[in-house]
Order: sequence, then structure tokens, then C-alpha cells
Amino acid sequence: MSVDQDRFSRAFSFVLNSGIELFPVKMKRRDTGVVAFRISKGGTAGNTLEAGEEVDEETMIYKVLKLGYAVRCCSVDGSIRGLYKPDQRSVREVLR
Repeated sequence: MSVDQDRFSRAFSFVLNSGIELFPVKMKRRDTGVVAFRISKGGTAGNTLEAGEEVDEETMIYKVLKLGYAVRCCSVDGSIRGLYKPDQRSVREVLR
């Protein structure tokens, strides 16, 4: 599963307990074609468009690292994808 490398943010990454490194990634919205970072406060239904926000990189960095929001992330090879946040149990560390 390939991922457009131009969609990755290299501002920070999450290292999972398994040692896999994930990067925030821009997602393309099917109905509008908008390409943006998707963030949410997490929790119940946090992984839905209705609960999330589509933002630029600067806003994503601030809300994820300072306010504890979750962001859609992906491994470089595209094999692992999901919604991750700094204080999540599966996240061992945040690299900047």
C-alpha cells in the first residue's frame, strides 16, 4: 500500500511500543477533494469526520503537541495507519 510521501509531516513522529515509527499524514476527503491533516480530541467516535477537524500543518502541530489532540498517522511504507495522540498507551515516545 503506497502513500504519497509529500503528504507526510516530518515535524514530529510517534514511536510505538513495538518500535514502529508513525508520521502525521494528510488525508484526502473523498467528497470535497480537500487534502489536510485530520485531528480530533479522540474518545468515542473520535475517528469520524463529524468529530474531527481538517487543518494545516502548523495548527496540527500545536493542537496535537500542546493540546493533546489525536492525528491520523501512517508508517512510511503505508502498512500501519490510525489515529494517534501523545499520551496514548501504544505510544512509547514522540520524536521531534
